[in-house]
Amino acid sequence: MANFENINPSSRPGMYSRLKTLFLSHQQFAHALRITLALAFTLIFYQITALPHSMWGPITVAVVMMQPHAGAIIHKGFQRIGGTLLGALLGLVTLLFPQHLPALVPLWILLGCFFLSFQAKGKYTYVFFLAGITLLIVAYQDNSQQELSVALWRVCNILIGTLIAISFSSLFPIRALTSWQRLFTENLHDLRLLYQAHASAHTPHPDALLHLRQQVMDRHLQMINLLANVQKEQHANAELYRGILATQRSLISLMEQLIETHWSSDAGRRQLLEQAELADYQQQIAQVFDLLADNARHKIVVPEIAPLRMMAGQLAKGQEQLTLGPFGYLWLTRQLIQRLQELTEQLKKLKS
Repeated sequence: MANFENINPSSRPGMYSRLKTLFLSHQQFAHALRITLALAFTLIFYQITALPHSMWGPITVAVVMMQPHAGAIIHKGFQRIGGTLLGALLGLVTLLFPQHLPALVPLWILLGCFFLSFQAKGKYTYVFFLAGITLLIVAYQDNSQQELSVALWRVCNILIGTLIAISFSSLFPIRALTSWQRLFTENLHDLRLLYQAHASAHTPHPDALLHLRQQVMDRHLQMINLLANVQKEQHANAELYRGILATQRSLISLMEQLIETHWSSDAGRRQLLEQAELADYQQQIAQVFDLLADNARHKIVVPEIAPLRMMAGQLAKGQEQLTLGPFGYLWLTRQLIQRLQELTEQLKKLKS
């Protein structure tokens, strides 16, 4: 797939290649091992440094590394750092308040929480949510130096734990893009199988087609769930990946309609099978699916739409009563060609 992460274990011989292959095929194991190693490092670090209130360090590591994908860990980690620093800064402002006006502190906390909650929307929700929590931790004290010290050490250990989590995200990295690429490639191959099966002169078994269609939809739903993490890993092309997913959904929908229209009646099916040019045209479409799935380096040529108009004209000749099925099938084929052209352009943009 264009500009997708190219994982080819055989191109990197040695122990690293074998380990990478193992972890890619057992992602949950790699995720659990990475968290365990990060926590082990954190515990050793605090054992050596003996920093006070160290419990917040390993807790933060576990929270930040909850998601397996490296992009999500890094994204969440930096948001946690930003939110913690913003909340700590707002909390430390209370040190400047005069001692004879104690009501200013709770008023400042309430105003701060209102502002942060109002801003907690969109992709920065986590930042402002953590800023509000940190503001409460730092500012809501009994004005004693000892309690303020405890709050600041909590902030410090949270930052340390976040940095450790971000550092360990690159160990056995699990990329959402890798899983997304695999699902996308498998779907294109299966869409080609569906297209070839429906274009065959022999009607495939309905159960086999249903199973294949269900597999395609299941993968599509998995890709939808992965999209947010893919966009975090590929900021520059975030909207392009969303567009590719929408195009794939259109292809799936068109494929289902093509199957139904092609087999809507025996008469209509015979009319289509009599079109000699249609078989070659269908073979070209199937080849486009394969080239897209295999990330072909050479130019992908999508069939022209003009031959479809000629086929429709031939169907109309000499017929007193026209069957809607064949004409609907040719129209849907035209829409399929347009979506394939759109997908080709989208993948080309990823290469640029």
